[in-house]
Amino acid sequence: MTPILIGYFPKRTMKRPDWLKAAGVEEVCSVSNCVSEDPDGWRDEWRHNEMWVYDTPELALSIIPETVRSEFELYAYKMFPVVFIDGQQQPFEIPNLHVQPLPGYFERLGVDIVSRSAGSSFECSPLSCNHMAEQVEVTRQCLLEDVDVAFRLAAEFEAGGCEPGPYHVMEVWRLKQAGS
Repeated sequence: MTPILIGYFPKRTMKRPDWLKAAGVEEVCSVSNCVSEDPDGWRDEWRHNEMWVYDTPELALSIIPETVRSEFELYAYKMFPVVFIDGQQQPFEIPNLHVQPLPGYFERLGVDIVSRSAGSSFECSPLSCNHMAEQVEVTRQCLLEDVDVAFRLAAEFEAGGCEPGPYHVMEVWRLKQAGS
């Protein structure tokens, strides 16, 4: 199954918080904003697409005031067209979006599992928000490497009640950092 690019989003990437005792995690690059924060007031701009991310890198960056832009990194998200409800995988129809193709200067970091209970913006990642990264193998960015493992864990996390579901599986990409 191929993930579909749904858009771009700026985040203030945070180092692993002291309360997350996950060996090897250096930073939290989850889709969730619980650790690595979204820009202030981004929803008020109403320039996001139906998936609550932005169609182009330029549009995503334009919502950040110039004075704080250096505090943010630019991410891109690809979503698998499935949703996990009551621990079961079901098809999910991603709306027809007009997202600029992913430029070659983005690098794949891994796969995240994220809740979306209100049907709008993404909410919590059990890997960081519920300390599940302490129990499963994750990358230094607090993400999963293997898509099959992400699908299995999405069903388990949703059925186990980590956070209110449903859950989505997302590939996380980031604008390459200098020297990478």
